[in-house]
Amino acid sequence: MKNKLYNELAKYYDLIYSNKPYSEDVKYQNSLIKKYKKSKGKDFLEVACGTGRYLEIYEKKYDCVGIDLNEGMLSVAKKRVKKAKLLQGNMIDFKLNKQFDVIVCLFSSIGYIHKISDLNKTVQNFADHLKPGGVIIISPWLSKKAYKAGTVYLGTYRDEKISLARMTTTKLIKKNISVLNYKWMIGEKNKEIRIIENDRHELAMHDKQDYLKAFQKAGLTGKFILNNPEGRGLYVATKKS
Repeated sequence: MKNKLYNELAKYYDLIYSNKPYSEDVKYQNSLIKKYKKSKGKDFLEVACGTGRYLEIYEKKYDCVGIDLNEGMLSVAKKRVKKAKLLQGNMIDFKLNKQFDVIVCLFSSIGYIHKISDLNKTVQNFADHLKPGGVIIISPWLSKKAYKAGTVYLGTYRDEKISLARMTTTKLIKKNISVLNYKWMIGEKNKEIRIIENDRHELAMHDKQDYLKAFQKAGLTGKFILNNPEGRGLYVATKKS
């Protein structure tokens, strides 16, 4: 999905998530890759790679490609990664004419796929780009049980040049679509304060069986693993060698 956070506000993204334990996440993900990957290569694809915070770690070990829908995120990533190839594309239908040993889709990006039919198409697309013996890791969005509609959150963030506040309100539409509405107040050195409204994000809360059925339809063997550092669990799927 193209929206303000991932385009005109992309330069603030890393400040907001500066406390996220990327290295810890990668350490755990690598343990899963070591356990489940049977292919011998080092070709690595991150779908919805964002600003490249994961890629800058993974490219030290793998031959990496990152793909993202949003120009703003890719422009930040290009300044960060050293070796990874970056491409623009949609997770549901990108075509790279190459297969990979590892494919990851992290930070709940899969939540922007709303329809079950589109989830199936997306997983099939991942499977088409996966080598025999390869592994896919997907971090889901919140479950229906964990999501709290009708709440308000306020986050404040700052570095030596920027101070910003982001207020988030949440609601539920349909049965499984969560809505996050962001309102921003941004102060930068020697600039006027900016107030930005209507930064709206809609993420689907798919059930575990939705993912497992999508893996099965794509010819993959999938499972849900709960105990990851982020706490939302991860889906791991493999293709038969």
